[in-house]
Amino acid sequence: MPCMLDYFPMEVLHMVFDYLKPNDLLHGFIEINSYIDTILHSYSRIRLNFKSMNKSTFYYICEHIYPNQIQSLVLADDEHTPGQIKLFMSLLPLIQFINLQSINIIQIDNANLLCLMLSHLENHPQIQSLIVYNYHIEISKKYSRSITETLASLPSLKYLTFMKSSTLTTLKQPLLKLTHLTIRSCRFNDLKIIFQWVPNLLYLKILVSYDAGAFIFDYIPSNLNSLIIESKHWTSFNQVENFLSLTKSLKRFIFETSGELALLDGRRWEILIKTKLPYLTEFALNITPEENNMTGDDVLIPFQNSFWTNEKHWHMACLISTSTQSCARLFSVPYFSPTDQLYPLGEGFINYSITSYSFDDNCTQLRIWDCPSPVLVSSPFKHVQTLSLECNIDNVDQLTKFINLLSVHHLTLRSSIQPKPFNDLLQVASNIYQLTIHRRTLMQIINSFSDELNKYEQIKHLYVEDTILSNDIDQICQTFPKLEYVS
Repeated sequence: MPCMLDYFPMEVLHMVFDYLKPNDLLHGFIEINSYIDTILHSYSRIRLNFKSMNKSTFYYICEHIYPNQIQSLVLADDEHTPGQIKLFMSLLPLIQFINLQSINIIQIDNANLLCLMLSHLENHPQIQSLIVYNYHIEISKKYSRSITETLASLPSLKYLTFMKSSTLTTLKQPLLKLTHLTIRSCRFNDLKIIFQWVPNLLYLKILVSYDAGAFIFDYIPSNLNSLIIESKHWTSFNQVENFLSLTKSLKRFIFETSGELALLDGRRWEILIKTKLPYLTEFALNITPEENNMTGDDVLIPFQNSFWTNEKHWHMACLISTSTQSCARLFSVPYFSPTDQLYPLGEGFINYSITSYSFDDNCTQLRIWDCPSPVLVSSPFKHVQTLSLECNIDNVDQLTKFINLLSVHHLTLRSSIQPKPFNDLLQVASNIYQLTIHRRTLMQIINSFSDELNKYEQIKHLYVEDTILSNDIDQICQTFPKLEYVS
């Protein structure tokens, strides 16, 4: 049947398609007429993200899409979509995805299935980005060699994220195009081997395990300019100095570790940066030191000279133990500013900065264990996304005095709450779509309603602590009619 869309050339419609989600694209344009179908099927820039997607939408997309249309693909075997990867492979084998440029495989726990998937990508000319993520999968030497042979066969591979460094040590050919590498569980001994096969590396992010081996290197790719290290391995300043002396091109250094007290020495960091890292423009530390008696001022004053504040504009803060008044952590702000906070602040630790700095502005997860009056913060929490109530509230005004409730997406109720403040809270915090609640509290709220007017269509994800009874299900579905996920 002719329609106004028939007057648009293919290039214009493809530009329109770029702005649509795959499900909306298919529902909106499929089977209008043969002309539109031809244009739709020739569109090869679809970005598919199946993570947390419900099954009906998953099946609909798999039924109506063509493999050659997919440019980017995300698959996940997480708690929301168990078994999704194997199911997808049975419906749409990856070997048919001739225009695929990026693939993200999340929480895969079957090494055989992973090798099968990657074998379908062997010699693929367009794959630029590959992400494989699951801490717990065990990969044998045989499978490791199969995986690295596939990686070496990808002529356009630039971005690689992989789980364990041990797999990548089986490389036998250099990955000459690879410029960005992330390893989720890395040992230094493995990294020494990997460096030999990635000579053009520009970006490296590693999560270092406890048993990382010796932090000693004699070679690092010469063009490396961005380095992020998150380490569980105990570190000394000498090890850091020796490593960074090989990274003359470094422009960005983000470092998180526990280690010796010398890692808090601002003067020593300044000398290292001036002498070994002439191009460094971005720098952030998150250091948990050994037990010490250094006050916040002892640690932070060396970071207050003109080099840090005027030339580099890098700022530091401390986590201070209230019992000993000593530094428990040194961290860069805003990069490592704490995102979770307790209100009111309890005994134990406080954040401290010599210069005026609002730690509350970075808070995205707030736990409230009391609502004293007057309010104990100078300005409201503006960016809280996850709100955990661990005390009773009488009315929602107690919260609006110090929280911007419109920013909240996830509400967790750790204590009982009366139906009226619960109802008022969901009305004021209209962007909440996730609710975590104990079954007993949930059913008390539902059973208190005398009619069917109290429905909360905004709640899409419901996490119930304790077992849901079969008798509860109908009532829950009536109260939350738009639920997509229940756990």
